[in-house]
Amino acid sequence: MSLLFRLVAILQIAGGFYGLASALVRLAGGVPGGAALLMLVFGLLLSTFALIAGVLLLEGDALGERLSRIALALQIPLVASPWLSYAWHVGATVPLQFRFGRSVVVGVDWSVPSEAFRLALAGPSTVALGVNLLALALWLVLRFARR
Repeated sequence: MSLLFRLVAILQIAGGFYGLASALVRLAGGVPGGAALLMLVFGLLLSTFALIAGVLLLEGDALGERLSRIALALQIPLVASPWLSYAWHVGATVPLQFRFGRSVVVGVDWSVPSEAFRLALAGPSTVALGVNLLALALWLVLRFARR
């Protein structure tokens, strides 16, 4: 297994574990009701998915490579609009965002360690679109690097 694949696997394992631990701490702090609980459980499942994909990738399993590409692809888009908001990342993020208002504002940020899951049928009054550059780069590594 190449060093790049191992790096991707380690980042996914660490990020999945961080997301899983954060979700469990939030659950232990008090069970929210309704949609908040559903989103917390969904985030917990996504973090577990990333953790399992990373472990399988580290073991050199072909399924791990496919699952890791799916997990990374789900972390690439960032959408915030009055109708729908979506963003998910585990471990780290380097988001490039375009905010559309009276003028277009471009911003790049980063956060390590970090985990977040946002899914809502509502959002800010202005539209923001972006990509998680770190997830995109790691996805490209898995897509085009040789084992």
